Amino acid sequence: MTYLLTALLALSAGWCWGHATARVRHIPIGATAEEDDAAFIADERDRFDQLVAGIELPDDHDPRSAA
Repeated sequence: MTYLLTALLALSAGWCWGHATARVRHIPIGATAEEDDAAFIADERDRFDQLVAGIELPDDHDPRSAA
């Protein structure tokens, strides 16, 4: 029984020491919020340009002169 308690104490002490000295590294995966927003806006602009490219308006079209 003494061996079991000694082993349990040694394991718990090693576990505590190991976690106390562990180095935690935060590694970001992906992009930042600003980079995500910039990519989203660029994609939306490309989609808009593709949609507008198919619209044909007459040369004399002026929406301000519509009656």
